[in-house]
Amino acid sequence: MRISTNVHSLVAQRTLRAHTEALSSEDKKLSSGERIVSASDDPAGLAISEGLKAKTRSQFQAERNSNDSISLIQVAEGSLGVISEIGARLRELAVQASTDTVSDMDRYVIDKEFQAMKDEVKRLTISTSYNGRNIINDSGSVYDLHIGVNNHGQFDRLQYDMKKVMDSKDNFGIEGINLRSRESAQQSMGKIDRMLTDVSSSRAELGSLQNRMESVINTLRTGRENSESANSKIRDADVALEAANRAKEQLTQNASLETLKIANNAPSNILKLIS
Repeated sequence: MRISTNVHSLVAQRTLRAHTEALSSEDKKLSSGERIVSASDDPAGLAISEGLKAKTRSQFQAERNSNDSISLIQVAEGSLGVISEIGARLRELAVQASTDTVSDMDRYVIDKEFQAMKDEVKRLTISTSYNGRNIINDSGSVYDLHIGVNNHGQFDRLQYDMKKVMDSKDNFGIEGINLRSRESAQQSMGKIDRMLTDVSSSRAELGSLQNRMESVINTLRTGRENSESANSKIRDADVALEAANRAKEQLTQNASLETLKIANNAPSNILKLIS
């Protein structure tokens, strides 16, 4: 038996310190809900988890990009819908002016509305924009829509290029037509028909692109769910397991305290030998 160095007390102190630190770690995990509170808990797991978190946030942003793309398409398709209605009115006026039951003066009056409707088609084509950029004028209406989480041109981007969808030059080919004579009214119908066909085809193209964007959004949501699930398995704490570990560490801490108490009282027994 020795008085100067209480080896049993030192061992008990070391054990108590280890269990106290383990108990503190369990408290952090339970309070935060995460298994990996600091990098030292699981360095490899932390690296994987941070990568998954970054991917998940990118998927969120890609989904927002896709929703913004749908908004752009809807604005364009809405204007084309109005232009299609105007085209129907233009054709109606052309048919009205194509018969000899109306006079040249009547045609002059009809042509006033006809020219006003043509000007509105031109105005809509020029003025329809999204975030400050024209979207249905074939010149310069090009958007790169980033709908993925990486930078692969084929897999992560789609292109909205109105020039590939329709030709709005010369006001859809109706710029020079009028209804001031029976002949000009009859000849205008073919050009109006081509305009209506072009606009309808463009609306169908935009509708197909919108459906594709909605499929992209569904894919992104599914991928995000899977990424979140994988990250949860790595990073989130199993509350039942951590609670059981905490109970165990608390018991061993109490046992270490009792051991330390006994070890600290042991030297006093030496007094009985010399008293």
